[in-house]
Amino acid sequence: MVEQVEDIRYETKAPFLVTGFFTPDYFPLAAAFSANLIEHGIAHHLYARPKSAGQWGHQTLQKPSVLQAARRDHPDRIIILMDVDCRVRGDISPILDTVSDIAVPMGRKPMKNGTALKPGTRVLLVRPTAQTDAFLKLWDAMCRLDVQPVENDEIRLQMAIEDSAGRFAIATLPQHFTGKEIRKAEPADMIVHDSARDEARLFGSVRKDMKHGFRRLRNAIHRAVTGRDYKSANHR
Repeated sequence: MVEQVEDIRYETKAPFLVTGFFTPDYFPLAAAFSANLIEHGIAHHLYARPKSAGQWGHQTLQKPSVLQAARRDHPDRIIILMDVDCRVRGDISPILDTVSDIAVPMGRKPMKNGTALKPGTRVLLVRPTAQTDAFLKLWDAMCRLDVQPVENDEIRLQMAIEDSAGRFAIATLPQHFTGKEIRKAEPADMIVHDSARDEARLFGSVRKDMKHGFRRLRNAIHRAVTGRDYKSANHR
């Protein structure tokens, strides 16, 4: 039986606070993330949560309720939600320049006839406003719907955004603060991500390295033969 642990907290006088959550089996990751945040002098409150019944997607549905708890516990702070398998590599204060109630990462997903914008939740900023609280309530309600397949909290975030047009100010986070995968990150990226979900799988790290190595080789060969990038040639 895995022992339940307490929240992890560290306080400073900064105007913002990082939050997130961890289930008992993710405590080592949360402790490492806390040490990383302390190294950069960043206040944080990471919530210990019981593991939900179901798979990985079910666990992610706790994110809006974690943000709601953080809003109650720290009502006057700007709150930045991060997955506990994120890492900070430098000054993240420019993230506060985002003007909105809520700010989310926005990625481009290749499609057959172009690209689609896809909001994410790996990093998410909320300001202490009534609009923020109303949006979190809506997102949490979407996460509690019995919708199959469950997928994850990002799909439910899209549902909340679709249902909230005109009522909330939602912005896009600056690119360098979105939690890019560490293997794709550039030196200027101040928040990066190393997927614990992949690492938890058998040989997850090796598989991930092989996948990225294959893609680099494939792209290099394709450029040498055609003079064009593989993605641009296959996602028009």
